[in-house]
Amino acid sequence: MILRPDHRDALRRGVAAGGVALVLALTVLAVCPSLHAWLHGEKQLDPDDACAVVLFVQGVTPALAALALLLVAWRLLGETLPTPRRLRLPALPFVFPPGRGPPAS
Repeated sequence: MILRPDHRDALRRGVAAGGVALVLALTVLAVCPSLHAWLHGEKQLDPDDACAVVLFVQGVTPALAALALLLVAWRLLGETLPTPRRLRLPALPFVFPPGRGPPAS
C-alpha cells in the first residue's frame, strides 16, 4: 500500500494525536480513582486489577504492542521513501583562498 505524501502526513499526525490523547486519558484516570471506578461501573476498585490504567500507573508498558506498531509503520513507510542514488554535499567555501594562508610564525 503506497500512500501519497499528504496522506502520510495526515496519518502521522492522527496517530500522534491519538497517542497524546491516550496518555492524557490514562494520566487523568490514574490521578482520579473515583473516575476510574466510575469507568468500570464499580464503587470500589480491586488493587490487583489488570486494566490499562493500573498498568500505566505501575509503569508496565506493552512492549510487544509498540514493536508491532513499529513494524507496521516500517512496512508502510519503508517502501515509499526514496533512496538517494549518490550523496550530494554542498561545495565548501574556501576559508583561506590560495596565497592567503595563515601567517608563518
